[in-house]
Amino acid sequence: MVEGDAKANQLINKFVISLTEGKILGYVTDINVEVEGNQFYFILKMKEVENLGSGQSVFTSERKLKINPDDIVNVGPPHVIILGNGKVPPLREIERLHQIAEEYNNLVSELEAKEKLIEELKEENYHLKRELEELQRELRKYQLMKEDFENLKEQLIRQEGQLEMARDYIRLLEGMRGGDIDRIKSTVEALVEKQLEEVVRGGIIDEELNARGGLKKTSFL
Repeated sequence: MVEGDAKANQLINKFVISLTEGKILGYVTDINVEVEGNQFYFILKMKEVENLGSGQSVFTSERKLKINPDDIVNVGPPHVIILGNGKVPPLREIERLHQIAEEYNNLVSELEAKEKLIEELKEENYHLKRELEELQRELRKYQLMKEDFENLKEQLIRQEGQLEMARDYIRLLEGMRGGDIDRIKSTVEALVEKQLEEVVRGGIIDEELNARGGLKKTSFL
């Protein structure tokens, strides 16, 4: 009851405006609080306002208006009580809804920004993936080139070994004196001549044996 009385005192000496009717209902001169069960109501004692035209108004008869506290949309500006008759939510509720709407819009904007960032990251990831595939192809190419290089390196080492052997042989030949070369030549010629003589002699013996008895020289003779 104390709460109702405190609120009631704030409603005295103010004009009452109805949003649903779109007009000024009157000027509050006094107020009482009525309790029904767990709900309390305001009984507004008002002087009705009559419009005389040309911007002039006068107070006429008095009337009483019973309202639920929830019917009050707002109290103020200083000398106004705004009623919504249960069809318009209180101003605090409207402000809260407006704040919720702003927060929702902010969340939507943040979500859109994040979605845009995600799309940009997806695009960047796609390009990075393509670059990675290209680098992997280049790496495989370099690996094949490395294998070819190792093969060529082995061939070169073998060729260098053969070349070194040839150089040693050339140095050996260059180190020989003319007499040494002549002796080697004479030795080779003698061996060839001896081999030829043995072949010829063997042929003559076979012919004599054939003439004498049809015998041939064997390898044991």
